[in-house]
Amino acid sequence: MGSGADTTGKVFDERLQEKRPRFDSEPASPWAGLQPDALGVVLRFLPCKADRSRLRSVCRHWRATSRGHAVPPPLPLLVLSRFRFASLSPRGALTPAQRAWMPQEVAGDHVRCVGSFGEWLVGTREVYGECFLVNAFSHEVVHLPCLSDSGYRCSMYLLHKVALSASPESGSECIVAAFGFRGSSPELSLWRPGMTSWHVRRDALIAGHIDMAFLKGKLYMLWRFTPCLVALELGEDERGVTVSRIEDCFVESRLPNPLRYNDSVSCNIVVWRGKLLLVIRYYGGSQARHNVLKVGVLALDFSTKPYGVTEINGFGSDCIFVGSGGCKSFPAGLHDGFEDELIYFVPDHNNPHDAFVYNMKDGAVRPFAIESRPGSIVGTPQDSLGFPVWLFPSE
Repeated sequence: MGSGADTTGKVFDERLQEKRPRFDSEPASPWAGLQPDALGVVLRFLPCKADRSRLRSVCRHWRATSRGHAVPPPLPLLVLSRFRFASLSPRGALTPAQRAWMPQEVAGDHVRCVGSFGEWLVGTREVYGECFLVNAFSHEVVHLPCLSDSGYRCSMYLLHKVALSASPESGSECIVAAFGFRGSSPELSLWRPGMTSWHVRRDALIAGHIDMAFLKGKLYMLWRFTPCLVALELGEDERGVTVSRIEDCFVESRLPNPLRYNDSVSCNIVVWRGKLLLVIRYYGGSQARHNVLKVGVLALDFSTKPYGVTEINGFGSDCIFVGSGGCKSFPAGLHDGFEDELIYFVPDHNNPHDAFVYNMKDGAVRPFAIESRPGSIVGTPQDSLGFPVWLFPSE
């Protein structure tokens, strides 16, 4: 970023105090002697990542002694265009977005976030398939092979969705699955550390707008409007990870509420407590995607043939977060006063108007205000700016 860039996102960077070692040369502050147990109590009252980062940046003693406490993970963050972060507050609203510093090699107004895993973001520069992984807090960068160099003559590539099987820090355990369009042709690309290029797969079952999730060694891909769910078994060859088998799960034929002729749906999948959940938004009419009628949640059982589908009415003490960059569950009940059994929806490629919270307990829907650009609220975000991506920082 240039010298005039907004640097308010420094509140998320716990390492700033290392650049200001004033406590080594000045008399010790009485606060520096605060006992570790007391710091742990304070941390429990700071559910937001930015607030915890401020505490740990006070001095080296606070940073060192605040580690290792049994505190809940910070509340989720929402990453907006140009690496602006907004934190979910204990009241269930978003704090004002603040721009975070990013390494120069991945920063820029033409970068879109298309996925996340833990503290890692997946970024892309359109339209030639350049993509990378960046840790939002350590700022470590992993450059991925260019998607436009996958053996096809057409260089125009639009990346829509990325899912990771594990953190990039796990080495070969991490598989990156990228879904996008080469020209007008949909394709799935797979990569893991050590591979010099992507493994590309095209199939009739991989088409349209897709949601993806890894579960128990398989990659599941869902057609957003049907829903058609396919399971991909992954294997290895001399070049790296490959697709060894694709299976149609025939989920759409076992839905408890068959669609009426004039209805439309938007579907997502999310891993929750070791199960794969199907989240369906029902709309009245194909042109009414800005007026959701109801939300249904189904748990899929892959231990039976045919696969079982069971409608569920709650998540215990958890919440579900749905977005273009992936869907995640979060243990909301670990934070005092934070309401659980909610589904947070933010705008994505298929639903640019949808920003609302759905209550699993009573079916109530309430608005969820998201700042698209400074001084504005999400209505119809520009594709060039991308769509919000949920980020789940660790302790």
